[in-house]
Amino acid sequence: MELTPLENESLARHTVFKIGGPARFFVSVSSRNELVAALRFARAERLSWIVLGAGSNVLVSDRGFPGVVIHPEGGAITYEGNAVRADAGVQMARLVADTLEHGFSGFEWAIGIPGSVGGSVRGNAGCFGGQMQDVVASVCVYNASADVVETWRGVDAKFGYRTSVFKERPELAVLDATIALKPGDAGEGRILVKEYVARRSWGQDIGVPSAGCAFKNIPWNRRSIDGADFRRQFPDVPASGTVLGIPVGYLIDQVGLRGYRVGGAKISERHGNFIVNTGNATAEDVVMLIGVAKERVHRTYGILLEEEIQYVGFEDVVAEREPKATREAV
Repeated sequence: MELTPLENESLARHTVFKIGGPARFFVSVSSRNELVAALRFARAERLSWIVLGAGSNVLVSDRGFPGVVIHPEGGAITYEGNAVRADAGVQMARLVADTLEHGFSGFEWAIGIPGSVGGSVRGNAGCFGGQMQDVVASVCVYNASADVVETWRGVDAKFGYRTSVFKERPELAVLDATIALKPGDAGEGRILVKEYVARRSWGQDIGVPSAGCAFKNIPWNRRSIDGADFRRQFPDVPASGTVLGIPVGYLIDQVGLRGYRVGGAKISERHGNFIVNTGNATAEDVVMLIGVAKERVHRTYGILLEEEIQYVGFEDVVAEREPKATREAV
């Protein structure tokens, strides 16, 4: 299959944050076969690679990425019984609309995820009480180490809070996912979707360059957290709406960082867990702002925040970033 990679393509053009330097090679693909071909191109050339979907949950280094960036655009959605299979590049909003059109329910919550299917599976994306692990029945995977395409059961993805095995094994790329749904009323589903959209619009900076939540909310079962002791010390901290634990946006607000900025990067006035690009932010600005938030929250609450945002091109710049965390992005 003939591929025509672009050279030195600005990744700021392909991320919601509108930040990032150039990719050495950039390849857009529109089908699962083209995605595999692009992955095999990178493998044959012995180049590092990432799969960049909607670019909604990533921060790209100002220096860019020295390998191959593969960008799935669109893809197929097919149905068999109560199962729907969607290619990695399918936007989550499109999949929500399509499943409602076909008379299925149970996926309305995904309207709150601005990414694509591949990245959403990789990060076990979730919103409004739902997450990918609840619906994924199987995942089609390309294993770059063995140069084979494999089908995995959903349980084999080892989903956890905003993570999966695909974050731990950099040789794996999600090609498509099959989700199990149930018949439902399309009219009721559309009403629910409208409610979710309204809730997002009220509490988040919609349409502003951002990468969504910068940090993971903090589950009570995190090993470094004594939930009972924390509640005694800080009884006013509300429960998170997305995980049984502590909402990071609240903590950031309480340490006085709402509206705080470094260069062109600013902590949102509407949601403490969002960092927005005011127009001229660099990746360095965002990294420094993340560092300020982590230091302030740790000093006040004794909690070390963990990024939900995915880093691309930072492997040899920021020591604590793991290269394995940049293979595929929402």
